[in-house]
Amino acid sequence: MTAVISVEVELSEAKLLEAFRRLRTPQRVNLLAQLRQLEKPELRTVPASRLDALTGLISLGGDALLDSERVYDD
Repeated sequence: MTAVISVEVELSEAKLLEAFRRLRTPQRVNLLAQLRQLEKPELRTVPASRLDALTGLISLGGDALLDSERVYDD
């Protein structure tokens, strides 16, 4: 059994690539697969019962009717 220890470190891109090159091929393939998973967007859904609570949380400002009247009336 292999013990796993997590440590946060700051590495330059060059050092990171050097460490990647030192991995055995199966480890590289596995790491690349994990990194590709990070590229996929994560869909976060909200139940319909919560939609009313979300209304008005973000105000982008403006008045669509007033704005359209300005565009077409001028």
